Amino acid sequence: MNIRFLGKWSSNLVRGERNISFALDNKIVFDFGPHTIESLLDFGIDPRGIEIVLITHMHLDHFSGLPELFWYRSIYKAQNKLIVLGPNGIKNNVERLLRTLQTPKAFRINAEFIEDKKYDFIQPFRAKHLVTDNGYRVDYKGKTVFYSGDTAYSENVVKGAEDADILLHEMTYLDNKKEEADFWKHSTYSSTMRVFEESRAKKLAPVHLSVDSNNLAIKLAKSDKRIIYPTGIIHL
Repeated sequence: MNIRFLGKWSSNLVRGERNISFALDNKIVFDFGPHTIESLLDFGIDPRGIEIVLITHMHLDHFSGLPELFWYRSIYKAQNKLIVLGPNGIKNNVERLLRTLQTPKAFRINAEFIEDKKYDFIQPFRAKHLVTDNGYRVDYKGKTVFYSGDTAYSENVVKGAEDADILLHEMTYLDNKKEEADFWKHSTYSSTMRVFEESRAKKLAPVHLSVDSNNLAIKLAKSDKRIIYPTGIIHL
C-alpha cells in the first residue's frame, strides 16, 4: 500500500504549497480542498479512477474542491460511482456548491454520499474541532491508517488511532501558540505527540502544517525514525 501526499498545508497557505490531502493506492483520497484535482493530475493520478473520498469536515481547505472533481469526472466520462464519506450535511453542502457554480444539467454526478457511518473497511471517529470533524480509521490491505482531520487533543482520536501503522495528525501550531490553537480547536506539537504516544501508533506524519510547524516537522523527521515528513510517497 502506498500513500501519496497531494498537499500538506493548513489554511495558512504560502506559495508552493497546497492544502492537506493524500491518496491511498491512487484510489482513496482523504480531504479534497481547492486545487486537489490539480495535484492528482500533477502526480499522474487519473481522477476518474478515484473510488472513495473521505471528507473530515466542511471547511474550505478540506472539501471545497469536490465540485472540481465532479466536473472533471463528468467532462471525461468516469464510469465508476464515487463514494463520498463525510459528516452529516456533506451531501446537501456539495449539492449546494454545485448549484452555486452553475453545474450544467447535462453533467452526470454519479456519487453516493455516506454520512457519519462506517463504510466497509472505513470507520469514522469524531474529533474535536470548531465544526463537526470526523477522523478516519482505515483498515486496508493488512495495514491501518488513521487520519485526524483538524482537531484539538481528543481521546476519541487516540482511540481511533490505536496501534495504527501510521497516524496522520494535524500539527498546525507550535507550543508557544497554544492559546491560539485552543481558540481554533487545533493541535500544537505537544498535543500531536501526546496522541501519537497514547495511541501507540507505529509511525507519525504531522500534517496541516504552517510555516513554523513545517520547519519543526522537518527537524523531527531527521531526528526520530518514527516520524515521517509528509511529502512524496510512503510505502507501508
